[in-house]
Parts: sequence; C-alpha cells; structure tokens
Amino acid sequence: MKTATIFTIFLVYISFLLLATATLAEELDSTNYKLVGVTTTPGGGLGDSSNYSLMTTTGEISANPRTYSTNYRLNQDPSANFLAAQPSIQCFETDTDGTTNCTSGPSELLTGGMVAICGPGGCYDKARFEIKPNSNPSDTLYSIQISEDNFSSDIMCINGSTFRPKSLATCDINDFRTETYWEDETFNIQGLETNTQYYIRVTALHGDFTQSDFSTISSATTAPGSIEFDIDIANSGGTGSETDAPYNISFTGAQQLIAGAAPTTSSNLIWLDIISSASGGVSVIQFGKYGGLYSPTTTQTILSENKDLDDPLDEGFGLQSYYIDYDDSSPFYGELTAMSNYSGTVNEVGEISTTAKKTYQGDGPIVNGRLGLYVKAKAGVDKVSASDYTEEIYFILVPLY
Repeated sequence: MKTATIFTIFLVYISFLLLATATLAEELDSTNYKLVGVTTTPGGGLGDSSNYSLMTTTGEISANPRTYSTNYRLNQDPSANFLAAQPSIQCFETDTDGTTNCTSGPSELLTGGMVAICGPGGCYDKARFEIKPNSNPSDTLYSIQISEDNFSSDIMCINGSTFRPKSLATCDINDFRTETYWEDETFNIQGLETNTQYYIRVTALHGDFTQSDFSTISSATTAPGSIEFDIDIANSGGTGSETDAPYNISFTGAQQLIAGAAPTTSSNLIWLDIISSASGGVSVIQFGKYGGLYSPTTTQTILSENKDLDDPLDEGFGLQSYYIDYDDSSPFYGELTAMSNYSGTVNEVGEISTTAKKTYQGDGPIVNGRLGLYVKAKAGVDKVSASDYTEEIYFILVPLY
C-alpha cells in the first residue's frame, strides 16, 4: 500500500512536467520508471491575480528550421505580438550624384540629392537618414545607433537633442524620438568626421518592454570636403575667361600713369573662381608685398589706402569690386558679397596692404562663384617717372569649416 501511494504521487508530478515541456511521443525516463508513447498537447492561457495578468503558452517552441535563418526569425511566442515592428532605413545619405532615396525633407534634397543642400561633393560632417516604420503607429519612438566599424566594437547612439553621436553608456530614453521628430531636422546626424564610412541601425519602441530588434544596417561615407580657387586675367567682358599664369596687369598705353593726372583703371581685371562646400562660408583675403606701387629705381611708392581717388589733392592705388556671380538655386547655398571698402563706385578703392585684408566673404557653400576686381591707380604730382612701379598681390581663399 505504501508503494502504491508513492507511485500515484509520482505520476501526478510527471504529468505536470509533460504539459510544461510539450514533448510529443518521446520516451520519458526516470531512475525507476520509463513511460513510452506519451503524447501531450500545448497548454497555457491567461493567468490572473488581483494586480497582474500574465499571458503564457507552453509547447509552442518550434523545432522547424524553416522559421530561422541568418537574417530572419519567426517569433511564435505571444509576447512577440506586443513588440514594436522592426523598422528599416529609408535612406542614409551624405554624398550623392544628384539623386536620393529620401522621401521627405527639403524640396532641394528631393530633386537634387545631398549636393543640393551640402554643396559641391556632398556633406563632409553631417548626414540625413529617414525611417521606414513598417506598420508602427506615428507615436512610436526610435533610437539610432552609429558605428565606424560596422558595430564590431565601436557603437554609439545619436543624441536626441544635439543629433551628434555620443557614448552608448550615456544613451537613455531621451534618445528615443518619433519618426517626425528625427526627420524634421534636415541634417539629423551631425558632428561627423570627413571622408569616413559610417554605419547606422535603428530600433523601435512603443510602450514599456516593447523594443524591437535593430533594423538591417545601412552605410554612407562623408565627403572629403571640396574647394577650388582660380585666378584669371581678362577685360571686363571676361566673365567666363580662363587664363594661365603668369598673371600680370599693366598700366600702359592709354592707361599709363602720369604724375598729377586723373585716376586710371587698368583695361584688365582680376577674376577669381570659387567653389567650396564649407558650411561656414569662405573669406577671400589679399595682401601686397609693398603696400602700393613701388619703384626700385626711384624708391618711391604710390601708397594704397581706402580712399576716393577723385580727390584732386591725393594719390593712391587699390581694388574695386566689379562683378559678383554664384549659383543661388538652393537656399542652402551661400552668397558672395564684397566688403564695404571694396564695394565702392566710380574711383573709390580698397587698400592693398602688407597685412591681410578681407575683400569678399561667403556665408555658406559656394557653387560656381565668379568675382571680378578693377585695379585703379593715381600718381601724385611729386612722383618721378619710371617704368618699374610694381606691386605683387597675393589672394588666399579661406574655407570656414
């Protein structure tokens, strides 16, 4: 009788285990017994208490290899029904050929790609990504991770406030933002290194304990930064002229300088070509070797100053902006303007000093910039005639990255 009681209790205990493990027609062993041909069915359901409700299932783990692969998994657990849908990446772009996979953002981006908003060559320190929500509702939150080694060891997240990469250890719920929030920012990844390949992935969150798996990975490479600067010498009609060094301008013939005579303008101008992707704009600075027209023979100098050469009692030498042109087809491109001392009219000129003077400035990426400068001079009554009055002018383009 004692043996029968023990046997009955042991069978009840084994029966509970069978429901939990959902074994089908498998031999079950113990130290003393062997059950053959046992068949069980899945169990589970909704377990309630006064404070909690728990949905569980047993016997549903699949051994079918068709539900798994390297890139995909078929979730059969009911908890998977509460996870946010795994998102994907619509676009991740920095440097393009004038096309885009993005579907929102500025109209210039959609018609001209990233070069239309970053300038020549594309973006060197920023990028844009867009999320494909894959059936997630509009209030779903997303977090973006970024890496330089395809998430091998370098893993950071994008700060939800500054849009810059930051340490993964400092990432929190504040770095989860809605799709609309992320995509309302034109450049939603900033502070990147130039000429560097980056990888990103995104995860979704819609309620507590619902974070999805990360999306597949997308990559993009930042541009190295683009800048071109060229000098040409041509007359006032040379808006498109291209000339080679040496670059010389002479006051000869009808433009010959005569002591005490009226101001003279050289028939040739200095032309400058500018292309730059620098988001901060550019500065064109110039300086001279002598600070005026200097004659080694007479050792006299026609000094250069900011002045009106029409003053009958004065002399001088300087530059005056004549022509400014650039591509303004995108509001993201910069504008070129002459500094006030060089934007005068008639015979007002800006100085060519031995120290650098800013002559033009741009306030963003410059596309197809073209500048033209008059060279004007007037010799005073005390100047001795000579054929070697000269000045060497140096032009420097400074990109503001």
